Amino acid sequence: MAASGIPVTAAPRGIDTSASGRAGRPTNPRLVLLLVCVAQFVLLVDDTIVNVALPTIGDDLEFGESSLSWVTNAYFLTFGGFLLIGGGLADLLGRRRLFGISLTMFVLASAVCGLAPNAGVLIGARAAQGVAGALLSPAALSILLATFRDPAERARALGTWAALTGLGAATGLLLGGALVEWTHWRWIFLINLPIGALALFALPRTIGPDDRDAPRRVPDFAGAALGTAAVLTLVYTVVETDKHPWGSTRTLLGLGVAVVLALGFTVRQRAAAEPLLPRALLRMRHVVLADVLVLVAAGGLFAMFFFLTLYMQRIQGWSPMRTGLSFLPFSVGMGAGAAVSTKLLARRGPLLPVSLGPAVAAGGMWSLSRLDAHSSFTAHLLPALVITGLGLGVAFVAIINTATGGADEAEGGVASAMVTTCQQIGAAIGIAVLVTVATDHTRNRVASGVEQGRAAIDGFARAFEIQAGLMAAAAVMGVVVGLAAERHRAARE
Repeated sequence: MAASGIPVTAAPRGIDTSASGRAGRPTNPRLVLLLVCVAQFVLLVDDTIVNVALPTIGDDLEFGESSLSWVTNAYFLTFGGFLLIGGGLADLLGRRRLFGISLTMFVLASAVCGLAPNAGVLIGARAAQGVAGALLSPAALSILLATFRDPAERARALGTWAALTGLGAATGLLLGGALVEWTHWRWIFLINLPIGALALFALPRTIGPDDRDAPRRVPDFAGAALGTAAVLTLVYTVVETDKHPWGSTRTLLGLGVAVVLALGFTVRQRAAAEPLLPRALLRMRHVVLADVLVLVAAGGLFAMFFFLTLYMQRIQGWSPMRTGLSFLPFSVGMGAGAAVSTKLLARRGPLLPVSLGPAVAAGGMWSLSRLDAHSSFTAHLLPALVITGLGLGVAFVAIINTATGGADEAEGGVASAMVTTCQQIGAAIGIAVLVTVATDHTRNRVASGVEQGRAAIDGFARAFEIQAGLMAAAAVMGVVVGLAAERHRAARE
């Protein structure tokens, strides 16, 4: 998660990781790490940079409140949905080539976002950004894994890669607020252009060409297409429930199609000689359960960013810059929680942090549901954000370790991809469902005679209550995940 999940994705299997992949040229590992981390950092920033700008974008391009969620969901949806295809293309085209192609795509899509004349163009360009990110992230990780082959060096490099999560989320919120306040909301996208151009300039000077003689594994595009179609259909159907109720023919038909596609993906995975998701990894119960936990928690977390931004600007009337700065306590709390989690994990294993962390976060989110138009930052928002960040930080390290630590080296990237996919899709579904819930509740309150502003606050409160419920459910799941992880560790010993 941009704020609580792991920011790594699938390293394509079957690619050359030897020095010949760099055409015999000396490579500075630190420069390689810097380049791939810059690319990943930009992707993470784009998870959250639009949040603070949403009210301004909505007013400028005349979005409705429910359709405004598509500015974030289009990115989450395509990023998570196309990850499987991204890993396959890196196998086929080569890691450096795909890195360059996808980074160029991301820069161009960012330019279109920044110049978008209307809502439709912006949403389409955000979807294109997500597709490019789904191709760029696995290419970047595969370059990192090919460069750092010593276990100790690789662990340090992956630690740096993973540390970008909290930093990317915090930077996105702050940078978004600053750009909207001091320039124009369009610069939250246009800023990617100079960064991307510098990265493209550095690419051939930092990373050697792909080994043309290395064997190319033809990826299972049929399985990837089925999995991607299932995810896209599911999330699109959920997002549209604000217009088509859950019991409507269109919604039920969409859900049915998603189930059929998912079954097709499952059948294909069982029959494929080289399945996208290794069977050995899927047999690790703690890994699968940890991924489901990420899916649930991401739904609550990213929805919190979405609704809290609207509350701060539309109810409290805060500026974009003040809104961005107001999320700093969350980042501080998350950093402190991560430090605590590292010690707990080393001393007591994953059970305590993966269950305690979400429970603490649930308490913080429940307190957000008590906000009203007169709530102060110091007395109400500050403690809620610190508590929520602290809880998620405690859970963060342990969940990632549990979801990826049991996989061997060949499957480590795939395990990471499963986490990232659950993070992105959980975020998209969570925002979509809660926007529908909040909008319906607000409409019902207005229809019963409640003033519009009060009704909007009630809608936000209902959304925060459900987010707290999701985190509480994640805490219960954390107990199951922790016990499964301990049994797995005991069996290996």
